[in-house]
Amino acid sequence: MARMNYQAQPLQVHEITKMKADHGVIQRLIKSYRLMLDFYGMQLESEETGLIARSSNYAPRYRNFIQLGLERLNAGFLLHVLNEQSEFSELNSRALQDSMDRWWANCLRNEGEREWIGAEIRKVRAAEATINKSEMFVFTREAYESALERRKVTGKFAE
Repeated sequence: MARMNYQAQPLQVHEITKMKADHGVIQRLIKSYRLMLDFYGMQLESEETGLIARSSNYAPRYRNFIQLGLERLNAGFLLHVLNEQSEFSELNSRALQDSMDRWWANCLRNEGEREWIGAEIRKVRAAEATINKSEMFVFTREAYESALERRKVTGKFAE
């Protein structure tokens, strides 16, 4: 059964295989992803790693993003949002954090990625509650980029 639309049939393995082999399908999916990111004030910097950056018009888009919910996000998207929350205090409404912490992070299919990202989220949230800000953990842009590069090289986020 499909995870979100309970009336939809899940893609079959042979359908997925055929779609992955079709360059046109892949390009349309990437184009759709770029359009979605643009809607939320973000842009895809690397198709290879999934690295995301702010777009030039991010500020009004981020305000809109706080009011919307998404069912599923990939790891790169989650880590970008976490970086924006942690390092820049953007996209940090309580509702958005709650959706990210309790829902989005748990929608990742890869167990290792789900666990690693969950641990990073917990570190950021614990740091937000810390009184001594000099010891506060910040999930930086550098950490975000390093995590994606590490996954590209080793196949996983964990060191």
